[in-house]
Amino acid sequence: MIATFITYIIAATFALLWAYIAVPKLARLKSFGRILGSQAIPKWTVPILTWLIPLLEICAVCLLLFPETMLLGLYFSFGLMLIFTLYVSGIIFQIYDIYPSSSGALFKRMTWRKHLKVNIGLTCIALVGVLMEQFNLFRN
Repeated sequence: MIATFITYIIAATFALLWAYIAVPKLARLKSFGRILGSQAIPKWTVPILTWLIPLLEICAVCLLLFPETMLLGLYFSFGLMLIFTLYVSGIIFQIYDIYPSSSGALFKRMTWRKHLKVNIGLTCIALVGVLMEQFNLFRN
């Protein structure tokens, strides 16, 4: 019972997080596209990612809202967090030629190192949610 509650808290946390960061992107799509254009990504991907990133985040929200799809939403959240964490790691370890600015309102005032720590923490939390839901860990 407690494990189910914890899994629901994790799912709700990610649903709120994805909604919080996706809605402003969709509301200001041109601005988000310009921000993406300044990132360390191939320019041809900018128009695709301008739509794809917030739509994937909204998909994650939808999946996390229903018990039947929550596990898929948790996997989705883990995957998105892992990708974003790897991207921020690349920034910190100077893998890219340019040093982009942070685009998320939540992360705008954070240093890249703090951003990485938060991302690692969220990635681990998503993984815990996946494991708890997938394998019914800690359930009686």
